[in-house]
Amino acid sequence: MSIELMTWLTTYILIVLCELGDKTQVAVLLITSNNPGRRWLIFAASAVALTMCVVIEVTVGVTLAQYIGPAVINRATGVIFLIIGAITLARHFKLYEKLTPGGRQAEEVAPE
Repeated sequence: MSIELMTWLTTYILIVLCELGDKTQVAVLLITSNNPGRRWLIFAASAVALTMCVVIEVTVGVTLAQYIGPAVINRATGVIFLIIGAITLARHFKLYEKLTPGGRQAEEVAPE
């Protein structure tokens, strides 16, 4: 198998697996279920939108690769992912408000 085909296949499989159940798919599903007669228009708009996102991602990736090596990009991405995950968990368990000075407290809603 050629390197070009292997690169294409690897990218395709990775993107399909990452997108399964993604909020983008749920949004397209909801829009289509509300407008079943316009499914091809929704398909075209979704395809163009996703393509434009990928064009931006590839452009940023190529630009970053000119200045920073892949190992640095991988590490930086991992650190950013961990930070966002930690913030998400802290907010979920309401640790964020307790740890920040002057953090706002959740308002109690009186029963009706």
